[in-house]
Amino acid sequence: MCELSADPRDWSREDVEQWLRRMSEMYRISEVKPDRFQMNGKALCLMTVDMFIYRVPEGGNLLYHDFQRRLRNAVTGQ
Repeated sequence: MCELSADPRDWSREDVEQWLRRMSEMYRISEVKPDRFQMNGKALCLMTVDMFIYRVPEGGNLLYHDFQRRLRNAVTGQ
């Protein structure tokens, strides 16, 4: 399994799918359907918390906050 770029803005569709798989395994989110996230990292940057929750009602909030943390770390250089 390849390592994801530290900057989610660089993620491809395949990287987004890999991140979703990791998150669903790590946090036991059973309702993650990758076909609802057919986009790259730049597109994920445009999504609101409500958009994540719409796609994954029982885990969208967690996905959103994990993604935002990764984005914030990349922007601030941490």
